[in-house]
Amino acid sequence: MTSPDKVATLVEPIDITEPSEIHGHLPAPLLVVLADNDAHVDARRSVLGRTSLARLMVAAGAAGFERTILTPGTSMGIEAAEAFVEAAREAGERPLPVVESATGEPLGRPALVVYEGTVLNPAVLELMVEHPLEAGERYTLYDEVGRPAACFFGELHRVPAMLPLTEELPWPDPFGPADVVRQVDPEDVARARALTLRSAGIAVPEHRGWRRDVERPALRLMADSRRPLAQLNLFGVGLVASALPLALVGGFLGTLAAGFALVAGILVTSLMAHIRRLRADGGALPESVDEHLSAAARPLGHAALMAGLTYAIVAETDDRSSVAAVVLLVAGGAAVVLSLLQARLLLRGRDAEIFRLPDAEAAARRLGLPWWPGLDHAPLFELLVLAMSPFATPELPWSVLAAGALARLWRWYAGPPVSLRAAVGEPELDEPSTMG
Repeated sequence: MTSPDKVATLVEPIDITEPSEIHGHLPAPLLVVLADNDAHVDARRSVLGRTSLARLMVAAGAAGFERTILTPGTSMGIEAAEAFVEAAREAGERPLPVVESATGEPLGRPALVVYEGTVLNPAVLELMVEHPLEAGERYTLYDEVGRPAACFFGELHRVPAMLPLTEELPWPDPFGPADVVRQVDPEDVARARALTLRSAGIAVPEHRGWRRDVERPALRLMADSRRPLAQLNLFGVGLVASALPLALVGGFLGTLAAGFALVAGILVTSLMAHIRRLRADGGALPESVDEHLSAAARPLGHAALMAGLTYAIVAETDDRSSVAAVVLLVAGGAAVVLSLLQARLLLRGRDAEIFRLPDAEAAARRLGLPWWPGLDHAPLFELLVLAMSPFATPELPWSVLAAGALARLWRWYAGPPVSLRAAVGEPELDEPSTMG
């Protein structure tokens, strides 16, 4: 819900009637879509998995708009629009019903007239429904570069042939021109993506680093693939599991490929929540995803890679004694078991804090070491395993994974007392009662 401060800020500059007085009997606004003849960007182009118009239709439906009116010349024809509406409804979303209309057709309704390639913050749509304009008022929404992108009417008498240029909308805090992007030139696509991410509650870092240079391209690739969430999640888990057979190959290529598979699989599964949020578009979440499986992908990958590396090391019987091979086998097996215990807790939706690896940023601050913001969200432990992989010897990445197992064991050993049953996620047994 909108806070009272935002409502007061919106009411004063626009001088609209209080919703309690007029909103109850005013009809819901319409979304009127115009073709943008000045655009050099195809409006059918996907922006993080969905066209701008499709995303706008779903967000407007969730905000309380009544229907979408397509005017002549829009790239999304009525057949494609109706097919999208039907598919979105089957997925649990609330897209607006869509109709075609010629210019000049009478309306007499509150409306938002918008170019079809425009990206708009869904929160602005909600304010337009909650606080409608009076019949004679209208305001134009200009983007950050001063281009008109939409016009909000208290009452739109007829379907317009072009977007009216009027007084700019007095933006209420904390909104502004950055909450609307009209895609005219190719450079506007990046701004459209940034607004889409921000509207979905996904941070867009300004500095270079893991989140900007690795996470964001991967997120864009996954979203634009339009694959079902279950497929993407299974693909990520499959990547981390493939670390085991790749490590068994051995040598430079096998060890390096296993490290890449581990990092890539963890990256994919860590972005599943973002993909689901992008597909929600301000409405009902369209798909479910096994979040427990996504969370367990990391320890499962550690167990898979450790098992493969341990076998590769122990198989080299010519270079070490049988006693050393047994020691390595026991140590590797213990590391695999600890990782599997953590994965089991996560798969069951239980608290796996006892087996969690230490946070790198927190450890750096505790030790007084400098921290580069570009490393935020980066899987540093797995990247260290990958960095040790190109040396054509499995002992180096194996040692990193063994150190991770020791860190898990230390957290359990030095932490508060926890029974073995609680550590593996089993309920405690009731103590037998004593008879007096």
